Amino acid sequence: MLRWQHGCRDDPKRLAVLVAEEEGRLLGMLGFIEFDACVGGERVRGGWMTNWLIVPEARGRRLGVELVEAALGSQYELIGALAANSATEHILGGYGFAARGMHRWVRVFDVDALHVLLEGRPVPDAAWAAWGQTQRLSTESGSEPQTSTVPVLGVAACRDAAFLQWRYAEHPVFRYEVLRDSSGFAAYRIEQVRDSDVSVMRIVDFAGGSGLAAAVADAAQAAGVAFADFSCTSDPFGRPLESAGFEREDRLPAELPGRFQPLDFSDRAIVSCFWAAPRLAVDFGADDVYVTRADSDLDRPS
Repeated sequence: MLRWQHGCRDDPKRLAVLVAEEEGRLLGMLGFIEFDACVGGERVRGGWMTNWLIVPEARGRRLGVELVEAALGSQYELIGALAANSATEHILGGYGFAARGMHRWVRVFDVDALHVLLEGRPVPDAAWAAWGQTQRLSTESGSEPQTSTVPVLGVAACRDAAFLQWRYAEHPVFRYEVLRDSSGFAAYRIEQVRDSDVSVMRIVDFAGGSGLAAAVADAAQAAGVAFADFSCTSDPFGRPLESAGFEREDRLPAELPGRFQPLDFSDRAIVSCFWAAPRLAVDFGADDVYVTRADSDLDRPS
């Protein structure tokens, strides 16, 4: 898993990790998941920050920020720290990183299974009514799916054939399914909740139109999941899912859990920090910035 995640693209035998040492003793590290970034039609080197650690006895010596400074002066022209906590957001903000949240789309496919999953939890009646409505919505109900324009990737990890092969076909732990049509592709996996017969669909990539959204919904229905979800930074990329019965969760009366190994209701909103080389003039607040749980391997079971 470590070599799959942190292998250097130029030399897979080496790990993409910056370290702080003193007399041969490891004091800190900052790992990167390397990727090709597509920025306004240009292909540049990118890195997702992971495992930013300093040993307790070496804290307070600015070793952590020196690792960040070294990264900003490296070959990476696009850097992201996904699912950053408040301390990370504060520190990186001082280095010009922009904070950006993710939207989450959900659709309930089996209200009875959801009742089992949420048993004992206080849930408002309005939430059950809303979730029940998403279950009843189906592109098989006789109405044609809405048409939708597929947005253009402005800033993202390049979703080319090499990326899809590495990220989904070669993942050392999870089994993913990739759906394709003329509009684009979607990737998902089915996750069973620990100590439960209930399963959920985690959609980790969606770049397509309403026809592809309908195919994803059909796959979720066939798999018998309680619900499906998709999280990304860009509203236009998630919007086609709404034609297949998905709703943005911030418009619903309650939130569904986001962690399932074990079931955990304390999941916080995903806020990430981004930096790009000044010459790229990236606006990280724009709708064409596309980052999902597939990036930085955020799609983990815990």
